[in-house]
Amino acid sequence: MTERESKNIVRCPSCMKPLEGLEICPFCSSPAQFSQAAPFLPLRTLLAQGRYQTGRVLEHNGDGATYIGYDGHAQRPVFLREFMPEAIAQRQEGQSALQVMQGCETVWRDCAQNFLELWRKLQRLRGLSALIAVTDVFEENDTIYAVYDYMEWMSLRDFLLRGKMGCLSWERTRSLLMPVLSTLGSLHSQGVLHRGISPSTLMLGSDGKIRISGFSIWQARTAHGDLTADLADGYAALEQYGLNGKQGVWTDIYAFAAVCYRTLIGSDPEDAVSRRHNDRLMVPAQFAERIPAYVINALINAMQVFPEDRTHTMEQFRAELSASPTAAAAARTVPQPPPPPPAAQAAPLPAVPAAAEKTGNKRKKKEKKPASGGVIALRMAAIIVAVGLVVLGVVTALFFREQATEAMEDLLHLKPTTAASTTEAAPEKIMLPVPNLVGKQAESIIGEHADDFNIVTGEKKYDDKIPKGEVISQDPAAGATAEKNSTITLIISDGVAPIELPSIVGKDFIETRKKLEALGFVVIVPPASKENDGSHTAGQVASVIEKAGTGYPKGKEIHITVWGNTDGTPWQEATTPAAGESSTG
Repeated sequence: MTERESKNIVRCPSCMKPLEGLEICPFCSSPAQFSQAAPFLPLRTLLAQGRYQTGRVLEHNGDGATYIGYDGHAQRPVFLREFMPEAIAQRQEGQSALQVMQGCETVWRDCAQNFLELWRKLQRLRGLSALIAVTDVFEENDTIYAVYDYMEWMSLRDFLLRGKMGCLSWERTRSLLMPVLSTLGSLHSQGVLHRGISPSTLMLGSDGKIRISGFSIWQARTAHGDLTADLADGYAALEQYGLNGKQGVWTDIYAFAAVCYRTLIGSDPEDAVSRRHNDRLMVPAQFAERIPAYVINALINAMQVFPEDRTHTMEQFRAELSASPTAAAAARTVPQPPPPPPAAQAAPLPAVPAAAEKTGNKRKKKEKKPASGGVIALRMAAIIVAVGLVVLGVVTALFFREQATEAMEDLLHLKPTTAASTTEAAPEKIMLPVPNLVGKQAESIIGEHADDFNIVTGEKKYDDKIPKGEVISQDPAAGATAEKNSTITLIISDGVAPIELPSIVGKDFIETRKKLEALGFVVIVPPASKENDGSHTAGQVASVIEKAGTGYPKGKEIHITVWGNTDGTPWQEATTPAAGESSTG
Protein backbone atom coordinates (compact mmCIF):
# COMPACT_ATOMS: atom_id res chain seq x y z
CA MET A 1 0.00 0.00 0.00
CA THR A 2 1.36 3.43 -0.94
CA GLU A 3 1.40 6.54 1.27
CA ARG A 4 -1.33 8.08 -0.88
CA GLU A 5 -3.54 5.05 -0.47
CA SER A 6 -2.83 4.92 3.26
CA LYS A 7 -4.11 8.49 3.63
CA ASN A 8 -7.53 7.42 2.40
CA ILE A 9 -7.97 4.77 5.11
CA VAL A 10 -9.95 6.06 8.08
CA ARG A 11 -8.11 4.99 11.23
CA CYS A 12 -9.09 4.85 14.86
CA PRO A 13 -7.67 7.98 16.53
CA SER A 14 -6.84 5.98 19.66
CA CYS A 15 -5.01 2.92 18.26
CA MET A 16 -4.53 3.82 14.55
CA LYS A 17 -6.05 0.61 13.23
CA PRO A 18 -8.47 0.71 10.25
CA LEU A 19 -12.07 1.40 11.27
CA GLU A 20 -13.63 -0.04 8.08
CA GLY A 21 -16.65 2.24 8.38
CA LEU A 22 -17.45 1.37 12.01
CA GLU A 23 -18.35 4.05 14.56
CA ILE A 24 -16.70 2.15 17.42
CA CYS A 25 -13.21 0.70 17.01
CA PRO A 26 -13.38 -3.13 17.14
CA PHE A 27 -9.83 -3.25 18.52
CA CYS A 28 -9.83 -0.71 21.39
CA SER A 29 -13.56 0.14 21.69
CA SER A 30 -12.88 3.88 21.28
CA PRO A 31 -15.26 6.12 19.30
CA ALA A 32 -14.28 6.77 15.71
CA GLN A 33 -15.03 10.49 16.03
CA PHE A 34 -14.59 12.93 18.89
CA SER A 35 -13.50 16.52 19.24
CA GLN A 36 -9.91 17.25 20.24
CA ALA A 37 -9.98 20.71 21.77
CA ALA A 38 -7.44 23.44 21.12
CA PRO A 39 -4.56 23.91 21.52
CA PHE A 40 -4.04 20.32 20.35
CA LEU A 41 -3.99 19.34 16.69
CA PRO A 42 -7.33 18.28 15.21
CA LEU A 43 -7.75 14.53 14.72
CA ARG A 44 -6.22 13.10 11.55
CA THR A 45 -4.07 16.14 10.81
CA LEU A 46 -1.50 15.28 8.12
CA LEU A 47 2.15 16.24 8.67
CA ALA A 48 5.38 16.05 6.65
CA GLN A 49 3.61 16.24 3.30
CA GLY A 50 1.06 13.69 4.39
CA ARG A 51 3.46 11.07 5.71
CA TYR A 52 2.19 11.24 9.31
CA GLN A 53 -1.41 11.31 10.53
CA THR A 54 -2.17 12.43 14.08
CA GLY A 55 -4.52 10.77 16.56
CA ARG A 56 -5.51 11.64 20.09
CA VAL A 57 -3.29 13.36 22.64
CA LEU A 58 -1.66 10.88 25.03
CA GLU A 59 0.00 13.35 27.41
CA HIS A 60 1.22 16.92 27.55
CA ASN A 61 3.39 19.09 29.79
CA GLY A 62 5.21 22.41 29.84
CA ASP A 63 7.00 22.13 26.50
CA GLY A 64 4.66 20.08 24.36
CA ALA A 65 2.20 17.30 23.63
CA THR A 66 2.57 13.66 22.58
CA TYR A 67 0.09 12.14 20.11
CA ILE A 68 -0.38 8.65 18.82
CA GLY A 69 0.14 8.82 15.08
CA TYR A 70 0.50 6.77 11.93
CA ASP A 71 3.47 6.67 9.56
CA GLY A 72 2.02 6.11 6.07
CA HIS A 73 5.47 5.51 4.61
CA ALA A 74 6.46 2.77 7.09
CA GLN A 75 2.79 1.74 7.54
CA ARG A 76 2.90 1.51 11.31
CA PRO A 77 1.79 3.50 14.38
CA VAL A 78 4.24 5.99 15.87
CA PHE A 79 4.43 8.54 18.68
CA LEU A 80 4.51 12.20 17.64
CA ARG A 81 5.94 14.82 20.00
CA GLU A 82 4.95 18.43 19.21
CA PHE A 83 6.71 21.50 20.62
CA MET A 84 3.75 23.39 22.04
CA PRO A 85 4.55 25.40 25.19
CA GLU A 86 1.13 26.66 26.28
CA ALA A 87 2.66 29.36 28.48
CA ILE A 88 4.01 31.27 25.48
CA ALA A 89 2.05 29.98 22.44
CA GLN A 90 -1.52 29.23 21.42
CA ARG A 91 -3.49 27.54 18.64
CA GLN A 92 -6.96 28.52 17.53
CA GLU A 93 -9.72 25.90 17.33
CA GLY A 94 -9.49 23.94 14.09
CA GLN A 95 -6.11 25.45 13.11
CA SER A 96 -2.76 23.69 12.70
CA ALA A 97 -0.23 26.53 12.99
CA LEU A 98 0.91 27.76 16.40
CA GLN A 99 0.95 31.47 17.26
CA VAL A 100 3.55 32.91 19.64
CA MET A 101 2.09 35.22 22.26
CA GLN A 102 3.05 38.84 22.00
CA GLY A 103 6.21 39.65 23.93
CA CYS A 104 7.30 36.00 24.13
CA GLU A 105 9.21 35.84 20.84
CA THR A 106 12.70 35.69 22.40
CA VAL A 107 11.73 33.02 24.91
CA TRP A 108 10.08 31.04 22.10
CA ARG A 109 13.23 31.11 19.95
CA ASP A 110 15.43 29.95 22.83
CA CYS A 111 13.09 27.15 23.87
CA ALA A 112 12.44 26.02 20.29
CA GLN A 113 16.18 25.83 19.63
CA ASN A 114 16.68 23.74 22.78
CA PHE A 115 13.80 21.43 21.78
CA LEU A 116 15.24 20.94 18.29
CA GLU A 117 18.74 20.22 19.60
CA LEU A 118 17.46 17.80 22.26
CA TRP A 119 15.47 15.65 19.86
CA ARG A 120 18.15 15.67 17.16
CA LYS A 121 20.64 14.38 19.72
CA LEU A 122 18.18 11.68 20.74
CA GLN A 123 17.76 10.72 17.08
CA ARG A 124 21.53 10.30 16.74
CA LEU A 125 21.58 8.16 19.90
CA ARG A 126 18.68 5.90 18.92
CA GLY A 127 20.80 2.75 19.19
CA LEU A 128 21.02 2.91 22.99
CA SER A 129 19.28 -0.13 24.48
CA ALA A 130 17.15 1.65 27.09
CA LEU A 131 16.22 4.69 24.99
CA ILE A 132 13.14 5.35 22.87
CA ALA A 133 13.99 5.11 19.16
CA VAL A 134 13.62 8.59 17.62
CA THR A 135 13.26 8.24 13.84
CA ASP A 136 12.45 11.73 12.54
CA VAL A 137 12.62 15.41 13.52
CA PHE A 138 11.08 18.10 11.31
CA GLU A 139 9.59 21.60 11.36
CA GLU A 140 6.04 22.41 10.32
CA ASN A 141 3.06 24.54 11.44
CA ASP A 142 5.55 27.11 12.76
CA THR A 143 6.77 24.60 15.33
CA ILE A 144 8.82 21.37 15.66
CA TYR A 145 7.89 17.69 15.69
CA ALA A 146 9.79 14.57 16.77
CA VAL A 147 8.74 11.03 15.82
CA TYR A 148 9.66 7.91 17.76
CA ASP A 149 8.74 4.22 17.56
CA TYR A 150 5.42 3.05 18.91
CA MET A 151 5.31 -0.01 21.11
CA GLU A 152 2.94 -1.58 23.59
CA TRP A 153 4.14 -0.66 27.06
CA MET A 154 3.17 0.46 30.53
CA SER A 155 4.88 2.84 32.92
CA LEU A 156 7.05 1.47 35.70
CA ARG A 157 4.60 3.04 38.15
CA ASP A 158 1.66 1.04 36.72
CA PHE A 159 3.81 -2.08 36.62
CA LEU A 160 4.63 -1.74 40.33
CA LEU A 161 1.03 -0.97 41.28
CA ARG A 162 -0.13 -4.15 39.57
CA GLY A 163 2.15 -6.31 41.72
CA LYS A 164 0.97 -7.82 44.98
CA MET A 165 3.54 -5.98 47.08
CA GLY A 166 3.87 -2.82 45.01
CA CYS A 167 7.65 -3.23 45.06
CA LEU A 168 10.41 -5.56 43.87
CA SER A 169 13.43 -7.32 45.34
CA TRP A 170 16.89 -5.83 44.81
CA GLU A 171 17.77 -8.64 42.38
CA ARG A 172 14.74 -7.86 40.21
CA THR A 173 15.26 -4.10 40.54
CA ARG A 174 18.87 -4.44 39.50
CA SER A 175 18.02 -6.47 36.38
CA LEU A 176 15.37 -3.93 35.34
CA LEU A 177 17.11 -0.66 36.13
CA MET A 178 20.85 -1.14 35.64
CA PRO A 179 20.52 -1.04 31.80
CA VAL A 180 18.66 2.25 32.28
CA LEU A 181 21.56 3.56 34.37
CA SER A 182 24.02 2.66 31.61
CA THR A 183 21.93 4.40 28.95
CA LEU A 184 21.55 7.44 31.20
CA GLY A 185 25.34 7.58 31.51
CA SER A 186 25.67 7.51 27.70
CA LEU A 187 23.16 10.35 27.40
CA HIS A 188 25.14 12.41 29.90
CA SER A 189 28.34 11.85 27.95
CA GLN A 190 26.60 13.46 24.95
CA GLY A 191 25.37 16.43 26.95
CA VAL A 192 21.78 15.25 27.40
CA LEU A 193 20.21 15.63 30.85
CA HIS A 194 16.73 14.22 31.38
CA ARG A 195 15.64 16.07 34.55
CA GLY A 196 12.38 14.12 34.66
CA ILE A 197 13.32 10.52 35.51
CA SER A 198 10.47 8.98 37.50
CA PRO A 199 8.38 5.78 37.52
CA SER A 200 6.03 7.56 35.09
CA THR A 201 8.71 8.28 32.46
CA LEU A 202 10.35 4.83 32.54
CA MET A 203 8.31 2.56 30.27
CA LEU A 204 8.26 -1.25 30.43
CA GLY A 205 7.77 -2.81 27.00
CA SER A 206 6.28 -6.15 26.06
CA ASP A 207 9.85 -7.40 25.61
CA GLY A 208 10.42 -7.00 29.36
CA LYS A 209 12.88 -4.08 28.95
CA ILE A 210 12.56 -0.55 30.32
CA ARG A 211 13.11 2.47 28.10
CA ILE A 212 13.59 6.11 29.02
CA SER A 213 10.80 8.37 27.77
CA GLY A 214 9.31 11.72 28.81
CA PHE A 215 12.08 14.03 27.55
CA SER A 216 11.63 17.78 27.92
CA ILE A 217 13.82 20.86 27.65
CA TRP A 218 15.32 22.28 30.84
CA GLN A 219 12.93 25.26 30.88
CA ALA A 220 10.04 22.81 31.45
CA ARG A 221 11.91 21.02 34.25
CA THR A 222 12.75 24.07 36.36
CA ALA A 223 10.36 25.99 38.60
CA HIS A 224 9.87 29.74 38.45
CA GLY A 225 10.85 29.96 34.77
CA ASP A 226 9.18 31.05 31.55
CA LEU A 227 7.41 27.73 30.92
CA THR A 228 5.03 25.72 33.08
CA ALA A 229 7.28 23.45 35.15
CA ASP A 230 6.63 19.71 35.09
CA LEU A 231 8.30 18.35 38.25
CA ALA A 232 7.61 14.93 39.74
CA ASP A 233 7.47 15.46 43.50
CA GLY A 234 9.68 12.96 45.26
CA TYR A 235 11.89 12.56 42.17
CA ALA A 236 12.79 16.14 41.19
CA ALA A 237 15.97 17.37 42.90
CA LEU A 238 16.07 20.47 45.08
CA GLU A 239 17.93 22.51 42.44
CA GLN A 240 15.00 22.05 40.02
CA TYR A 241 12.77 24.02 42.36
CA GLY A 242 15.00 27.02 41.80
CA LEU A 243 16.75 26.54 45.14
CA ASN A 244 20.36 25.98 46.09
CA GLY A 245 22.44 24.91 43.18
CA LYS A 246 23.12 24.31 39.52
CA GLN A 247 21.61 21.38 37.62
CA GLY A 248 23.84 18.65 36.26
CA VAL A 249 24.46 14.91 36.15
CA TRP A 250 23.80 14.84 39.90
CA THR A 251 20.24 16.01 39.20
CA ASP A 252 19.48 12.83 37.23
CA ILE A 253 21.36 10.74 39.81
CA TYR A 254 18.97 12.00 42.51
CA ALA A 255 15.92 11.11 40.39
CA PHE A 256 17.21 7.67 39.44
CA ALA A 257 18.06 6.89 43.08
CA ALA A 258 14.54 7.97 44.03
CA VAL A 259 13.16 5.54 41.42
CA CYS A 260 15.27 2.75 42.95
CA TYR A 261 13.91 3.72 46.38
CA ARG A 262 10.30 3.58 45.12
CA THR A 263 10.90 0.23 43.42
CA LEU A 264 12.46 -1.32 46.51
CA ILE A 265 10.28 0.23 49.23
CA GLY A 266 6.90 0.55 47.52
CA SER A 267 6.27 4.22 48.34
CA ASP A 268 7.34 7.57 46.88
CA PRO A 269 10.13 9.42 48.67
CA GLU A 270 9.18 12.71 50.28
CA ASP A 271 9.72 15.70 47.98
CA ALA A 272 13.07 17.48 48.13
CA VAL A 273 11.67 20.81 49.32
CA SER A 274 10.12 19.18 52.40
CA ARG A 275 13.27 17.18 53.07
CA ARG A 276 15.29 20.37 52.99
CA HIS A 277 13.79 21.45 56.30
CA ASN A 278 12.87 18.10 57.84
CA ASP A 279 14.56 15.08 56.31
CA ARG A 280 12.37 12.07 57.07
CA LEU A 281 13.61 9.64 54.41
CA MET A 282 12.97 6.21 55.92
CA VAL A 283 13.61 2.58 55.05
CA PRO A 284 11.20 0.41 57.07
CA ALA A 285 12.87 -2.38 59.01
CA GLN A 286 11.28 -5.18 56.97
CA PHE A 287 12.89 -3.77 53.81
CA ALA A 288 16.21 -2.79 55.36
CA GLU A 289 16.73 -6.39 56.42
CA ARG A 290 16.63 -7.66 52.84
CA ILE A 291 18.27 -4.79 50.93
CA PRO A 292 22.08 -5.01 50.86
CA ALA A 293 23.78 -2.42 53.07
CA TYR A 294 25.89 -1.13 50.17
CA VAL A 295 22.73 -0.42 48.17
CA ILE A 296 21.22 1.58 51.03
CA ASN A 297 24.48 3.53 51.40
CA ALA A 298 24.53 4.24 47.64
CA LEU A 299 20.98 5.59 47.81
CA ILE A 300 21.85 7.70 50.87
CA ASN A 301 24.69 9.32 48.95
CA ALA A 302 22.71 9.80 45.75
CA MET A 303 19.63 11.23 47.49
CA GLN A 304 21.37 13.86 49.59
CA VAL A 305 19.10 16.92 49.50
CA PHE A 306 21.78 19.49 48.72
CA PRO A 307 23.67 19.05 45.42
CA GLU A 308 27.10 19.66 46.95
CA ASP A 309 26.60 16.66 49.29
CA ARG A 310 25.35 14.31 46.60
CA THR A 311 27.07 11.69 44.43
CA HIS A 312 28.29 13.70 41.44
CA THR A 313 29.28 11.13 38.81
CA MET A 314 27.43 8.23 37.27
CA GLU A 315 30.55 6.07 37.52
CA GLN A 316 30.72 6.56 41.29
CA PHE A 317 27.01 5.85 41.71
CA ARG A 318 27.20 2.68 39.59
CA ALA A 319 30.24 1.51 41.56
CA GLU A 320 28.51 2.11 44.90
CA LEU A 321 25.42 0.21 43.74
CA SER A 322 27.59 -2.75 42.82
CA ALA A 323 29.75 -2.58 46.00
CA SER A 324 32.86 -2.05 43.89
CA PRO A 325 36.16 -1.76 45.81
CA THR A 326 36.81 1.37 43.75
CA ALA A 327 33.68 2.90 45.22
CA ALA A 328 34.84 2.14 48.73
CA ALA A 329 38.21 3.77 48.05
CA ALA A 330 36.62 6.86 46.52
CA ALA A 331 33.77 7.17 49.03
CA ARG A 332 33.10 10.67 50.30
CA THR A 333 34.51 11.77 53.65
CA VAL A 334 32.16 10.86 56.47
CA PRO A 335 31.66 13.07 59.56
CA GLN A 336 34.52 13.01 62.08
CA PRO A 337 34.27 10.21 64.68
CA PRO A 338 33.46 11.06 68.30
CA PRO A 339 36.41 11.77 70.67
CA PRO A 340 38.34 8.63 71.71
CA PRO A 341 38.02 7.28 75.25
CA PRO A 342 40.16 8.88 78.04
CA ALA A 343 42.86 6.19 77.82
CA ALA A 344 43.57 7.11 74.22
CA GLN A 345 43.46 10.84 74.96
CA ALA A 346 46.41 10.42 77.33
CA ALA A 347 48.65 9.81 74.32
CA PRO A 348 47.46 11.82 71.23
CA LEU A 349 48.60 10.08 68.05
CA PRO A 350 50.71 12.74 66.33
CA ALA A 351 51.75 14.64 69.46
CA VAL A 352 53.98 12.02 71.04
CA PRO A 353 56.60 11.63 68.28
CA ALA A 354 56.50 15.31 67.41
CA ALA A 355 57.03 16.40 71.04
CA ALA A 356 59.78 13.86 71.58
CA GLU A 357 61.67 15.11 68.54
CA LYS A 358 61.31 18.71 69.70
CA THR A 359 62.58 17.93 73.21
CA GLY A 360 65.51 16.03 71.82
CA ASN A 361 66.56 19.00 69.66
CA LYS A 362 66.50 21.35 72.66
CA ARG A 363 68.64 18.99 74.70
CA LYS A 364 71.18 18.79 71.91
CA LYS A 365 71.61 22.54 72.04
CA LYS A 366 72.04 22.65 75.82
CA GLU A 367 74.20 19.55 76.21
CA LYS A 368 77.36 19.49 74.15
CA LYS A 369 78.29 16.00 75.23
CA PRO A 370 76.93 12.85 73.59
CA ALA A 371 73.78 11.30 75.01
CA SER A 372 74.29 8.54 77.52
CA GLY A 373 73.18 4.95 76.95
CA GLY A 374 70.26 5.44 79.32
CA VAL A 375 69.01 8.43 77.33
CA ILE A 376 69.30 6.49 74.08
CA ALA A 377 67.34 3.61 75.58
CA LEU A 378 64.61 5.97 76.71
CA ARG A 379 64.40 7.50 73.28
CA MET A 380 64.16 4.08 71.68
CA ALA A 381 61.40 3.15 74.11
CA ALA A 382 59.57 6.39 73.30
CA ILE A 383 59.76 5.60 69.58
CA ILE A 384 58.43 2.08 70.12
CA VAL A 385 55.60 3.45 72.24
CA ALA A 386 54.85 6.06 69.58
CA VAL A 387 54.71 3.45 66.80
CA GLY A 388 52.41 1.32 68.91
CA LEU A 389 50.14 4.28 69.52
CA VAL A 390 50.04 5.05 65.80
CA VAL A 391 48.94 1.49 65.04
CA LEU A 392 46.39 1.66 67.84
CA GLY A 393 45.18 5.00 66.46
CA VAL A 394 44.70 3.62 62.96
CA VAL A 395 42.65 0.71 64.30
CA THR A 396 40.63 3.08 66.48
CA ALA A 397 40.01 5.44 63.53
CA LEU A 398 38.78 2.59 61.37
CA PHE A 399 36.49 1.46 64.15
CA PHE A 400 35.01 4.91 64.64
CA ARG A 401 34.72 5.47 60.88
CA GLU A 402 32.45 2.42 60.78
CA GLN A 403 30.52 3.81 63.76
CA ALA A 404 30.22 7.19 62.03
CA THR A 405 28.77 5.60 58.91
CA GLU A 406 26.17 3.82 61.01
CA ALA A 407 25.46 7.07 62.87
CA MET A 408 24.84 8.87 59.55
CA GLU A 409 22.42 6.16 58.49
CA ASP A 410 20.59 6.43 61.81
CA LEU A 411 20.42 10.18 61.34
CA LEU A 412 18.64 9.64 58.05
CA HIS A 413 16.31 7.11 59.70
CA LEU A 414 17.78 4.32 57.57
CA LYS A 415 18.40 0.88 58.97
CA PRO A 416 20.84 -1.12 56.79
CA THR A 417 21.79 -4.66 57.50
CA THR A 418 24.56 -5.02 60.06
CA ALA A 419 28.15 -5.68 59.12
CA ALA A 420 27.86 -9.13 60.61
CA SER A 421 24.90 -10.01 58.45
CA THR A 422 26.72 -9.11 55.22
CA THR A 423 29.39 -11.67 55.97
CA GLU A 424 27.05 -14.50 56.80
CA ALA A 425 26.60 -17.42 54.44
CA ALA A 426 24.29 -16.82 51.48
CA PRO A 427 20.66 -17.53 52.34
CA GLU A 428 19.13 -20.76 51.17
CA LYS A 429 17.61 -20.58 47.69
CA ILE A 430 13.85 -20.24 47.56
CA MET A 431 12.29 -22.63 45.04
CA LEU A 432 8.83 -21.89 43.64
CA PRO A 433 6.46 -23.70 41.26
CA VAL A 434 6.51 -22.23 37.75
CA PRO A 435 3.09 -20.81 36.78
CA ASN A 436 1.30 -21.84 33.59
CA LEU A 437 1.43 -18.88 31.17
CA VAL A 438 0.66 -20.76 27.95
CA GLY A 439 -2.52 -19.55 26.28
CA LYS A 440 -2.45 -16.12 27.92
CA GLN A 441 -1.91 -12.82 26.15
CA ALA A 442 1.67 -11.69 26.75
CA GLU A 443 0.61 -8.11 27.54
CA SER A 444 -1.75 -9.24 30.28
CA ILE A 445 0.94 -11.05 32.27
CA ILE A 446 3.49 -8.22 32.44
CA GLY A 447 3.88 -7.69 36.15
CA GLU A 448 1.52 -10.51 37.13
CA HIS A 449 4.32 -12.61 38.64
CA ALA A 450 6.91 -9.85 39.13
CA ASP A 451 7.38 -10.67 42.81
CA ASP A 452 8.50 -14.21 42.03
CA PHE A 453 9.92 -14.36 38.48
CA ASN A 454 11.52 -12.26 35.78
CA ILE A 455 9.29 -12.84 32.74
CA VAL A 456 10.77 -12.00 29.33
CA THR A 457 9.64 -12.58 25.77
CA GLY A 458 11.82 -14.62 23.46
CA GLU A 459 11.31 -15.10 19.73
CA LYS A 460 7.95 -14.78 18.05
CA LYS A 461 6.56 -17.54 15.83
CA TYR A 462 3.84 -17.51 13.20
CA ASP A 463 0.94 -19.81 14.03
CA ASP A 464 -2.30 -20.20 12.08
CA LYS A 465 -4.22 -21.50 15.08
CA ILE A 466 -2.97 -19.37 17.98
CA PRO A 467 -4.02 -15.68 18.14
CA LYS A 468 -1.35 -13.04 17.80
CA GLY A 469 0.25 -12.08 21.13
CA GLU A 470 -0.71 -15.33 22.88
CA VAL A 471 1.93 -17.43 24.65
CA ILE A 472 2.76 -20.59 22.68
CA SER A 473 5.28 -22.09 25.10
CA GLN A 474 7.47 -21.23 28.06
CA ASP A 475 10.83 -22.23 29.52
CA PRO A 476 10.89 -23.59 32.16
CA ALA A 477 7.61 -25.42 31.68
CA ALA A 478 4.61 -24.98 33.94
CA GLY A 479 4.66 -27.20 37.02
CA ALA A 480 8.44 -27.30 37.26
CA THR A 481 10.20 -25.66 40.20
CA ALA A 482 12.59 -22.75 39.73
CA GLU A 483 14.54 -20.39 41.94
CA LYS A 484 12.77 -17.22 43.06
CA ASN A 485 13.57 -14.26 40.76
CA SER A 486 14.81 -16.57 37.99
CA THR A 487 13.78 -15.95 34.38
CA ILE A 488 10.82 -17.45 32.50
CA THR A 489 11.20 -17.05 28.72
CA LEU A 490 8.02 -16.94 26.64
CA ILE A 491 7.54 -17.84 22.98
CA ILE A 492 4.82 -15.58 21.57
CA SER A 493 2.52 -16.16 18.60
CA ASP A 494 2.92 -13.61 15.82
CA GLY A 495 -0.37 -14.70 14.30
CA VAL A 496 -0.94 -16.09 10.83
CA ALA A 497 2.17 -16.03 8.68
CA PRO A 498 2.00 -13.27 6.06
CA ILE A 499 1.68 -14.25 2.40
CA GLU A 500 4.04 -12.50 0.02
CA LEU A 501 2.26 -10.75 -2.82
CA PRO A 502 3.90 -11.73 -6.14
CA SER A 503 4.62 -9.27 -8.94
CA ILE A 504 1.48 -9.24 -11.11
CA VAL A 505 1.56 -6.03 -13.17
CA GLY A 506 1.54 -6.89 -16.90
CA LYS A 507 0.32 -10.44 -16.24
CA ASP A 508 -2.90 -11.97 -17.62
CA PHE A 509 -5.69 -11.07 -15.20
CA ILE A 510 -7.55 -14.40 -15.31
CA GLU A 511 -4.44 -16.41 -14.47
CA THR A 512 -3.39 -13.83 -11.89
CA ARG A 513 -6.74 -14.00 -10.11
CA LYS A 514 -6.58 -17.78 -9.88
CA LYS A 515 -3.06 -17.62 -8.48
CA LEU A 516 -3.91 -14.98 -5.87
CA GLU A 517 -7.06 -16.75 -4.70
CA ALA A 518 -5.08 -19.98 -4.36
CA LEU A 519 -2.68 -18.11 -2.08
CA GLY A 520 -5.58 -16.96 0.09
CA PHE A 521 -6.09 -13.40 -1.15
CA VAL A 522 -9.42 -11.83 -2.12
CA VAL A 523 -9.26 -10.12 -5.52
CA ILE A 524 -11.13 -6.83 -5.93
CA VAL A 525 -11.57 -5.28 -9.41
CA PRO A 526 -13.26 -1.90 -10.02
CA PRO A 527 -16.09 -1.77 -12.58
CA ALA A 528 -14.15 0.45 -14.95
CA SER A 529 -11.07 -0.73 -16.81
CA LYS A 530 -8.02 1.48 -17.27
CA GLU A 531 -8.04 3.48 -20.51
CA ASN A 532 -5.83 1.83 -23.14
CA ASP A 533 -4.04 3.93 -25.81
CA GLY A 534 -3.19 0.79 -27.77
CA SER A 535 0.22 0.23 -26.20
CA HIS A 536 -1.07 -2.39 -23.76
CA THR A 537 -2.80 -5.74 -24.06
CA ALA A 538 -6.41 -5.71 -22.99
CA GLY A 539 -7.12 -7.99 -20.05
CA GLN A 540 -3.68 -7.64 -18.50
CA VAL A 541 -3.10 -6.26 -15.01
CA ALA A 542 -2.52 -2.51 -15.32
CA SER A 543 -1.87 -1.68 -11.66
CA VAL A 544 -2.29 -2.94 -8.10
CA ILE A 545 -2.69 -0.86 -4.95
CA GLU A 546 -0.83 -3.28 -2.68
CA LYS A 547 2.95 -3.58 -2.92
CA ALA A 548 4.57 -6.61 -4.56
CA GLY A 549 7.01 -8.47 -2.33
CA THR A 550 5.19 -7.40 0.84
CA GLY A 551 3.71 -9.95 3.22
CA TYR A 552 -0.05 -9.65 3.84
CA PRO A 553 -2.37 -11.73 6.03
CA LYS A 554 -4.58 -14.41 4.57
CA GLY A 555 -7.88 -12.93 3.37
CA LYS A 556 -6.29 -9.58 2.46
CA GLU A 557 -8.11 -7.75 -0.36
CA ILE A 558 -5.89 -7.11 -3.39
CA HIS A 559 -7.15 -4.19 -5.50
CA ILE A 560 -6.38 -4.69 -9.19
CA THR A 561 -7.04 -2.50 -12.24
CA VAL A 562 -7.18 -4.17 -15.71
CA TRP A 563 -6.31 -2.61 -19.06
CA GLY A 564 -9.40 -1.92 -21.16
CA ASN A 565 -9.95 -2.48 -24.87
CA THR A 566 -8.23 -0.18 -27.38
CA ASP A 567 -11.61 1.07 -28.62
CA GLY A 568 -12.28 2.57 -25.21
CA THR A 569 -14.72 -0.09 -24.00
CA PRO A 570 -14.17 -1.95 -20.72
CA TRP A 571 -12.49 -5.30 -20.98
CA GLN A 572 -14.63 -8.33 -20.09
CA GLU A 573 -13.90 -11.99 -19.79
CA ALA A 574 -14.77 -13.88 -22.94
CA THR A 575 -16.28 -16.81 -21.07
CA THR A 576 -19.05 -16.98 -18.48
CA PRO A 577 -17.56 -16.95 -14.96
CA ALA A 578 -17.56 -20.24 -13.18
CA ALA A 579 -19.76 -20.72 -10.13
CA GLY A 580 -18.41 -18.79 -7.20
CA GLU A 581 -16.33 -16.43 -9.36
CA SER A 582 -17.11 -12.74 -9.71
CA SER A 583 -17.24 -11.12 -13.12
CA THR A 584 -14.58 -8.60 -14.06
CA GLY A 585 -16.71 -6.29 -16.11
